[in-house]
Formats: sequence, structure tokens, C-alpha cells
Amino acid sequence: MKMHHLKTLILALYIALLSFSCGVSGAGGGIGGSGIISVGMIAAFGSIVVNGAEFDTRNAEVIVEGEIIGVGDDAILDNLDIGMVVTVEGTGSEDDENLVAKRVIYNDNVEGPVQSISVVNDIRKEIVVLGQTVILNPVTTFKGTTFDDIAVNDVVEVSGYSDDAGDIWATFLKKTDGVIFEVTGLVENLDTFQETFNINDLSVDYSLADTSGLPGGVPIVGLLVEVEGTLTDDVMIADVIELGDELDPEDADEIEVTGFVTDVVSVFEFTVGTQVVRTDANTEFIDGTADDIVLGQKLEAEGSLENGILFADEVEFWDPDQIEVEGLVTDETLAPDEFTVGDQVVQTNAETVYEGGEPEDIALGANLEIKGVPVDIIRSILIADKVSFEDQESE
Repeated sequence: MKMHHLKTLILALYIALLSFSCGVSGAGGGIGGSGIISVGMIAAFGSIVVNGAEFDTRNAEVIVEGEIIGVGDDAILDNLDIGMVVTVEGTGSEDDENLVAKRVIYNDNVEGPVQSISVVNDIRKEIVVLGQTVILNPVTTFKGTTFDDIAVNDVVEVSGYSDDAGDIWATFLKKTDGVIFEVTGLVENLDTFQETFNINDLSVDYSLADTSGLPGGVPIVGLLVEVEGTLTDDVMIADVIELGDELDPEDADEIEVTGFVTDVVSVFEFTVGTQVVRTDANTEFIDGTADDIVLGQKLEAEGSLENGILFADEVEFWDPDQIEVEGLVTDETLAPDEFTVGDQVVQTNAETVYEGGEPEDIALGANLEIKGVPVDIIRSILIADKVSFEDQESE
């Protein structure tokens, strides 16, 4: 059984230690009290869209695995992909109409060989990569392989959200040819005599590793670490072990974080990923209630960041297999039971909820946001859980 409260306490101590560090290598400290932070997967380019917010990236530093690898839109396009989970740090613009990214930070969850594959159903598979369970579903974007083609011994890079059990729900998976592998996770089963520990089901030998990047220079149980090394007989021989998150965020006026609930103190205080969230009587809950805040629940929390805590104005609940599409209706021949938004075929049923309009309002050119679960992995049809009517974009 995992000790969630203990891990949260250790994580809080770890974040406190970080406050004395210099943050991302070469990147300076946090963005300050007037900043904006968005943690989530990349939904679109043309600047960058994360959690529904579009950031201008013309002058943004791009930081991958702790290193600044470029600045601006070209660096974004050359090094990042749709589906990757990133942290965007930015500000508002002078006209208060646009968001401007100062930094876009990306760290993968795991990169290594596929050890096993299990088919859960038509839209979900579980694969094991370096001892980490990785869940593939309609949310996952694939590069260099597909849901059907992925095979044992393929080397893959995975980005996604970790749940309370430590499983990674992949939002991005790329087939690579790497031989130096990486994994990020919590130190467990630490043996200081043998100089080994576990990250979920992966055994790590750190006897020859450079651990100078860790507080005190040694692994600590519950510490979030990133390990780089090679694989020998299913044991990772670590070359370098560093903190799993080198960010040093300060307070921010706006922060938005997507992930799974990994710890619950109460409905008024819980953790999403590694971010502590607090709610109050004024928090708005979307597609759920406060009672739905339980371990393993996927949600998006939005609010302000004060002393490392996200004070939530809004919490939106998600099913792990749900996706969202937004755009204009391009075909409404069979509406309201079936219509097309952009190039996505959408079907509704008796359970579909409508917001801001009625089924009969679905017409050519209507601007809709659809939240639902695809019937298959290629998203040929999206079964709508919710249809929201959006304001028409100005010409």
C-alpha cells in the first residue's frame, strides 16, 4: 500500500529545499507574483496552446530535460510535439488580450524499452516501460508508431500524467532509437548498503551514479528523482540522478494544472500530480462536485498560486478517456443525433448534456465545444458527454 500522506509531506519538504536552489539550469528563478503558469499537454501550435490558453512563444526559452535548447517559435516546433505535457511560464501582454510565454519546459516521464503489452479493451492498452505501467488510450498522440503497431522491445519516449498508483497515462508516445534511458519517479525501497532503490517496479543501482544534483548528494525515500542510465538484466545502472523537477516557481496570479488526484486530505485540500490544491465555498466545480475529489480522479484546477499552494477558483472533472474538440459545425445533416465539428464526427445520446443552447440549435457554422469519449482509438466517432455552445469568433 502506498503512503500518500507521507509522500506529500516529503514532497513539501523537497519543494522547500528547492527554494534555496537556482531553479532550471541557466533559466533563473520563477516568474513572480504577476505571472501565469499552465501545466498540461500541448493541444496545438501556432504559438502554443495548453489547457485551452494560447501563449505567444516568439521570445520564449525552450527548456528540455533541464537544458535551454533554444528560443522562439522555431525552437518550439523543432523540439516539442502535440501531446507532450509541458509547463508554460508567462505573463499577460500590454494589451491584456494575449498571453506571452517566457519559458516552456518539458521533461518526459520515461524513455526505454517496452517490456510487456496488455490489451484492456478497444481503446486502452497497458504497456510496461522500465518497470513503469503506461496506459495508452484515445488521449495519446503517437509518433513513429501507432496504438496497434507498438511492440515489445520498441524503445519509446513517454509523456503524460501520473496517477495515485504511479501509473502513467500517456498523452504522447514516440518510438526512438535511444540506448541511454530515463525515468522519473519517487524513490522507494532504498537500500543504502547495496546502493539500490526502486521506482515502481524498476530496480535502480546507483553505486556508480553522479548524485551531486540531489539534496545532500544522496537519494531519500519519497524524493522525486530523474534517473539516466542503461539497462542490464532488468536493472537500471544509473549514470546520473537528479531532482525530478528543477523548477522553482514563485507566486502567480494565475495557474492552471491538469492531472490526477494523488493525495486527498479533504475536499478542501488535495494534490494534483505534485501540486497541492485548496478549495473553498467559492470554488466552482464543473462536470462534478466536491464529493468527486477522490484518489485517481483526473481533473483540471485553475486559480492562483500562493506560497506553493494552488487556491482554486475552478475545478473541472475529466474521465481519463475523454477528449475535447472545438470548432464550427461543418455538417449537420443528421443533427442533433450526429453532426461534424471540423472533421470530427460527433454523436449524441440521451445522456448528453447541453450548455448554452439546445439540440435544435446545432446548425452549420455553430461554434461548439464537445467533451466526450471516442468509440475507437482512431477517434472515428466521438460520443458527446457534453455539448457547449461557444460565442462566435469575430471575423
